[in-house]
Amino acid sequence: MTIANREYDAGIATLTIVHPDLVEIRYHSGIVFNPANVGAVQAKRREVMGTRPHATLTFIPENVDFELETMRQDHGKQDRTEAQVLASAVVVSSSMIDMLTKLYFSYYPPIHHVLVTDNEEEARAWLKERMGGIAGTGS
Repeated sequence: MTIANREYDAGIATLTIVHPDLVEIRYHSGIVFNPANVGAVQAKRREVMGTRPHATLTFIPENVDFELETMRQDHGKQDRTEAQVLASAVVVSSSMIDMLTKLYFSYYPPIHHVLVTDNEEEARAWLKERMGGIAGTGS
């Protein structure tokens, strides 16, 4: 099945549905991760993906900042109780954000598979393996 990419604005990120079971989340350069911004992105993802199980492919550019309070909130709590996210790959361009992302997932472990990497091809291959080929239609 082929679908047209559908893009959604979530303030600090653009969400693109590239397959019925895969959403790409591209954070914008120069943004600041704070609880409200991250919460808005997660709410938009839940809104556009609905109740169907799905994977996420997230891109975080090098030029981003964060507020410490963001690390103190469990932004995936709802996903653990509703079990909608099956796998998440996060492609980071900064070693600091890589470390913070891994630290965040150690504090709030998701129930689904997670990969944090600096390599987009690795992330896509990993998701394809986990999801039985759905990531092959990514952009």
